[in-house]
Amino acid sequence: MRVVAGSEQSVTSPEAHLDGHLEALSRLAGHRDGCRNLSCTLIVRAANSGPAQALTSMKSALAGAGVRAKAIVARLEPQDDLKHLCDTLAVLSPEADPATLIRWVRNPRLLDAHEQAIYGAGVCWTGDAMRRDANKRNPLAVFQTNAPDATRLASHAFQALWAASVPVPGRHFAADGACKPSGAYGRLDEPREPKVAKSLQGWPLVRH
Repeated sequence: MRVVAGSEQSVTSPEAHLDGHLEALSRLAGHRDGCRNLSCTLIVRAANSGPAQALTSMKSALAGAGVRAKAIVARLEPQDDLKHLCDTLAVLSPEADPATLIRWVRNPRLLDAHEQAIYGAGVCWTGDAMRRDANKRNPLAVFQTNAPDATRLASHAFQALWAASVPVPGRHFAADGACKPSGAYGRLDEPREPKVAKSLQGWPLVRH
């Protein structure tokens, strides 16, 4: 297993790891390292986070390689980036209902979960907690390569958070629909928050 960690000196913005995400996606699209699991999952603070931006920028190459993806977001803004991410997910899985490819962490108790990206069966990235202000983030982030055990644990974490999240409101898929702020939770015009299993109460997802 190879671990690459960022530090205060090397990580200065949310986009600082973009090259690492682009490289991981390029390897996945090229089927290098004998990867047979051509899928990736993202847990991101917002659709303008590095992993989501890398996925969006490589949409054509990934689609051509047959890569599939799902995402969980903590915030619904910026709306334009969210729409680009939704469009990318739909292109990668054209047979699927777009609403089944992305979910929203509406419950604020779950925002201690860390940003995370899984690329295939052996590469995963862990970032900072999603509740942190984007400009005041702990700069430490970790890429793990050739790490099937860490990737498997990260996959379990993704599935748990997916189950505890809600569908993104349909208006965010509309090409020209007006977007309401997502800062307030529990609006009447949005899906009701599902009951969170007792085992998830007060959960944060910790680094793997």
